[in-house]
Amino acid sequence: MNQERTMSRGIRSSRLISYDDTARSPPMAVPMRNRHPEGSSASFRNSYDPGSRKEHSMSKNIEQLLICGLCELRLTVPKMLNCQHTFCLECLEECLHKQTDRSFIGCITCGTKQLLKDPDLTVLPSNLHIDNMLQMMHPAPSLSTSLIRSPVGSYQLENNLTPTLQCSKCQTVSETTLHKCDHCMSMLCAICWLGHVDELARQVGQLEGQLKSAIEKLDHKLIDYKSRFSEINDEITACFRDKMLALQRQQTELLDSSQGILNDAVCSHELVREKIDQLLASIGRPIGGALDPVQLYLKMHKDMSVILEEVSLWGRERILFNREKLKVETIFDAPTAPTVKRSSSAKAAPKHQLHPNSSETTVAQFYKSHIYKPRLLWNHCQRPTGVGFAPWNHDGLEKPLLYVAGSECRIVFAIDKTNGHIVQKITHDELSYPQGITFDPERKELFVSDKWKHCIFVFSQEGQLLRKLCTKGDQAGQLRSPEGIAFCTGDCLFVCDTGNDRIQCLSTTDGKAHAQFGRLTKDQLIKASQTKISSRMVDLKNPTDIAVQKNASVLVLDAGNRRVKLFNKYGEQLLEFGQTGTINGQFQYPEVIGVDPAGFILVGDGGNAKILVYRPNGQFVTALGSRGDSAGKFNWISGLCVSKDWEIVISDYKNHAVQLIS
Repeated sequence: MNQERTMSRGIRSSRLISYDDTARSPPMAVPMRNRHPEGSSASFRNSYDPGSRKEHSMSKNIEQLLICGLCELRLTVPKMLNCQHTFCLECLEECLHKQTDRSFIGCITCGTKQLLKDPDLTVLPSNLHIDNMLQMMHPAPSLSTSLIRSPVGSYQLENNLTPTLQCSKCQTVSETTLHKCDHCMSMLCAICWLGHVDELARQVGQLEGQLKSAIEKLDHKLIDYKSRFSEINDEITACFRDKMLALQRQQTELLDSSQGILNDAVCSHELVREKIDQLLASIGRPIGGALDPVQLYLKMHKDMSVILEEVSLWGRERILFNREKLKVETIFDAPTAPTVKRSSSAKAAPKHQLHPNSSETTVAQFYKSHIYKPRLLWNHCQRPTGVGFAPWNHDGLEKPLLYVAGSECRIVFAIDKTNGHIVQKITHDELSYPQGITFDPERKELFVSDKWKHCIFVFSQEGQLLRKLCTKGDQAGQLRSPEGIAFCTGDCLFVCDTGNDRIQCLSTTDGKAHAQFGRLTKDQLIKASQTKISSRMVDLKNPTDIAVQKNASVLVLDAGNRRVKLFNKYGEQLLEFGQTGTINGQFQYPEVIGVDPAGFILVGDGGNAKILVYRPNGQFVTALGSRGDSAGKFNWISGLCVSKDWEIVISDYKNHAVQLIS
C-alpha cells in the first residue's frame, strides 16, 4: 500500500494537461476496466502478447491520470485549480472545510495557494480532457454485470466478465479501439469513422458558404450604417451652419448698435469741443474794444456755465452689454441735488463689544444679527470712487476725517463723518481722474491713484502736492489705468495695475518697483530679471482693488475672473474664493474690497448691489444691502472701507452718494 502511495505521489507532478488540439487527433485506445485474477487465461495472454502488454501499459498510465491526489481513487466531478492540477470536488470541499482560513485553497501537488472569491467550489472550472477520458472509461457492461470501484481507481466486473464495446452506427460489437466523436458523442468503428469524417467535411463546406453569405450581409449593413451617419453628419453641419449664420447676423447687429452709440457720443463730443474752441477764441480777444464789455463778459460766463454743464453731463450714461438678453443697454443716471442726510434718530449707534482679537464666531454672529442703519448720506460730488479714513486726527476734531475721491470733479474731499461738512478739498491741475486712496500714517501722506494720468499723486496732510510716482507703460515701475492702492508697513505701496493685469509693489518715495505679480509678458520678465525685481506669473485679469491684512498678506479683487485671491508679499497665492452668480455669496461685477479690524473680508459687488461678508478663510457669512437709490440701498458700489469701530463706508457711483452705515 505504501508503495502504491509512493508511486501515486511520484506521478502527481506529471498530471498537467495540455490543451493542444493535436493531442486529441489520433484515436485513443480505451483501456479495459476489469482486473483479471492471477493465473487467468487473459492474464496469461496479456503477459506474452506484446500488443496486449503495450495496451495494458497505456491503460495503466491513463488510469494514473484519472486518480485524485487526495482520495487516491478515480476522479468524481473533477475540478481544476489555477495550477491545472485536478481533484475531486468532494475532496476539495472536505479540505476547505478543515481549514480555518477559507479565503484560499492549496494544491497538495505543487503547494500553490489559490484565492477564492466564493467559498462555493462548484464554480471552479472543469478539466475537459479528464472529463472526456472519464466518459470514455465508462462504457456500459454487457448483460446485467455490475461494476465495482477498486481502491486504486479502476473498475472491475463483479463476475469478471469482459465488457463489450458497440459501434453507435453499425452496432458492431468490438473489444478493440473505437473512435469517439466529441461533436455527437458517438462511438464509431474504423469504417463508420471514415464515413463520419466525410460527413463532417461536407458540413464544413456548408459552413464556409454560410460564412461567406454572413460576410456579404455584414458588409451591406456596414454600408447602410455609414450612409445613415453620413446623413446625420450633413444634418448636424446644416444645423450649426444655420445657427452660426444667425449668430453672425446677431453679432453684426450688436456691433452696429454699439458703433452707433459710440458715433453719437463722438459727435456730441465734437460739438462740445467746438463750443469750447469758440469760447477760447472769444476769450483770446480783448474785451476792452467791445461796444458793451460788461455784456460780453456776462455772455462769456453764461457760455462757460453751459459748456461746463455739458462737459459734466457728457458720458454720464453707462453702457453695458447684457449677456443674457444679448443686448447693448444704455443706463442714464438722473442727476440729483447735493444733500446731506443723517439718520432720523439722533441717538448714536449702540456700542458693540467687538475688538480686533474677537473670535471669528463672535464677529460672524455680529454680522449676521446686527441691523445696520445708515448714519450719513452724503452726495456733494458726482461719481465718487475710493473712500478711506485718515489714520490721523484733523486740527480741532476728535475723529479722523473721511476722505472721498470725486472722479467727476477731480477733487478729493475730506469730510466730517458726524455731520457731512466738507473740511478740506484736495486737488491739482494735473489730477484727472482720482480713483483709489490710501495713507502713510507715519509721514501723514495721502496717496491717490489717477486712472487717466496713469500715475500716483502724493499729497501732504495739508493738501499740498509732494510728488508724482510712475509714468504710463507696461514695464516694472510703470502703470496703465491704476485703480485700487494699499499702503503696507515700510517703504511699500501695493498698486492694482489694472490695465496691465498685474499687482506692483512700489517704493513710496520714488515709485521704483520692488516686486510684481500677474500676467507678465516674456519681455517684462526678462527686464525684471535684469533689474533684479521679484516677478511671478499669476492669473489676474483686470484687478480693481487691493487690501493689506495685519499679517502683511495681500487681498486682491480679481474682477475679470470674479474671484478674491490672497497672496503673500512675494506674490505666492495662499487662498482663492468666489464664483459668478446672483445668489448671496456669488459675484456679478465686484469692484472693491475691504478688511475689518478682525480680518473679515468685505466685497462690494456693483452688479448685485450688495456688500458680501466673508471669514478670513473665504467662507461666506452674510450679505448687506439691496438695490435702490434711498438710504441703506445701493446702485453701483465703487468704494468701500471699514473703520476701527466697524463703521462701513460705501461710495455709490450711480447714485452719486456716499453712505456710512453702522
